[in-house]
Amino acid sequence: MNVSTSLENLYNQHTGLVSDKWELYLAEYERLFSVLRDKPIGLVEIGVQNGGSLEIWSQYFSAAEAIVGCDINPLCSQLVYADERVRLVVGDVTEPETLESILNGRNNFHIVIDDGSHTSSDIIKTFCNLFPRLDIDGIYIVEDLHCSYWEQFQGGLGHPQSSMSFFKTLTDILNFEHWGIDSNRLEVLKPFGITSQLSESLLAELHSIEFVNSMCILRKRGKEFNILGRRRVVGTHESVAPVKQVADTFNNVPKQKQNGAAVSHEPFDQSNLDSALALVGNQKERIHKLEERLAELEVELSSAKGECRNKPTIQQADLDKPK
Repeated sequence: MNVSTSLENLYNQHTGLVSDKWELYLAEYERLFSVLRDKPIGLVEIGVQNGGSLEIWSQYFSAAEAIVGCDINPLCSQLVYADERVRLVVGDVTEPETLESILNGRNNFHIVIDDGSHTSSDIIKTFCNLFPRLDIDGIYIVEDLHCSYWEQFQGGLGHPQSSMSFFKTLTDILNFEHWGIDSNRLEVLKPFGITSQLSESLLAELHSIEFVNSMCILRKRGKEFNILGRRRVVGTHESVAPVKQVADTFNNVPKQKQNGAAVSHEPFDQSNLDSALALVGNQKERIHKLEERLAELEVELSSAKGECRNKPTIQQADLDKPK
């Protein structure tokens, strides 16, 4: 395969198993992956549907060691690949036995793509399972995050436990050294039900988070590359603002214990949400019954008005007649 062939061209020329990707993704993947296509990488994609993307990845990454797909649909077991580097695992990636089958003796993968159920809880669990298995300098990508704004995928604009809310919270973890409060990285992830797959040391390896329309792109690097480091001041003339005296110093973080906005990240109580949702449901049912009763009363009122119009009226002459 000619390495100068772009991913979009490979996609347009593909005639094998069907692949389904948004146009924007192809351009972003070219930007992210072009420097890796001749490297002996390992790639895992969660959610393969008809299996065509794995065929395309095998053509794009000509030097890849392993290309693994995982899908929960048992029909995917019928997919067959000519390239022996491509392997398919049928199962739920959030289950330990499925994860072991994906790894199949490997320690880590350089690229992880989550194109699975798009349900928020699944996306978060998948990240917790696979980010620990991402190589240093690896790339983790989540597709179709527009679903995090839809109720049927456990989302909504402002939903506190949506996948988008989760990744937004990870951006705070990037800046952990500046919080100025007695807390840790895992503390702010408690609302999402994070379990022991993640740790302080692992989260310290989160190097960057990038959002593109419907995509989140996360990179992992050694923790020494993720801190702000020393303040670098160069030059000899400072006639506007004196800063040379802080050269080679480290960031002095002011304490934020008295900052209510800094210490208000109380753990989310699921029982409170369940109670609130139950109350809303009860109120909706009550409103529905009241609306039905109101409709009945309107029918009765209309009928009563009709009867009044049909009754003969009493004339004054009738009233004057002797009894």
